Amino acid sequence: MKIFPEEECRRAVGLPFEIQQQLRSGDFAFITEMGRQLQIDENVLCSANYMVNLFFIRRSYLNYDRHIISTAALMLACKTHNFRRQNKRIYPNTFASTYHSVFHRRMHGADRQPPVFDDTLKAEYLMKIFKGEFKLLKTLEFDVDIDLPLYYLENVISKLYTNIEDKNVFMTMARVMANESLRSIAPLCVRTQAVAVACVVLAGVICNLPRPQHLVLINAESWWTIVSPDLTLQEITQAIRLIMEAITMK
Repeated sequence: MKIFPEEECRRAVGLPFEIQQQLRSGDFAFITEMGRQLQIDENVLCSANYMVNLFFIRRSYLNYDRHIISTAALMLACKTHNFRRQNKRIYPNTFASTYHSVFHRRMHGADRQPPVFDDTLKAEYLMKIFKGEFKLLKTLEFDVDIDLPLYYLENVISKLYTNIEDKNVFMTMARVMANESLRSIAPLCVRTQAVAVACVVLAGVICNLPRPQHLVLINAESWWTIVSPDLTLQEITQAIRLIMEAITMK
């Protein structure tokens, strides 16, 4: 996965960063709602969010329909995960009908009935979604094997926190923070393993656990090297700052 300079991510689409962040959070919420209705697991949702974030670092929000791109990313993420791991089939018509209901509810509220989802509307949506999928693939340079912070959490926790009373609660909070990191630009400009460490540190703060540097079995001066000797404190700190920035903006 390519890493971008933070400044490039902030000025990418010519919009104020605060506006970009609001749009990013909106895309995250839309993908999450689509995923809930389609019963898609969080790894797929995170991949889709990463694709959308990267797409709009390289493409202007003003030129593309965010909801169509988000739907296309979700369908593409399902293909990369499910076809590779579970051999499941993807039904574009289901994505189109779910897009129809979720988009209408977000735009007009639950009280207003959506238009009838007829063949004409279905064909229109499918054409837009397939076009969006192709735009995504070109923008991602057909590299869809995405490395996510979620994949590293268990390993990071096992190295930093060896004696946790309720590991399940801590792991759940770390997963929440890993999901929240996708609202930020952290995965775009910080290495994935460093983002995962940042998520674990933030989860530890929320769960009122000692900071890694305060644990008896860890060398306080270089605690992050227990996870990987290639990591730096600077990139972990940068990831924490970017994740917290996104959380406080939403």
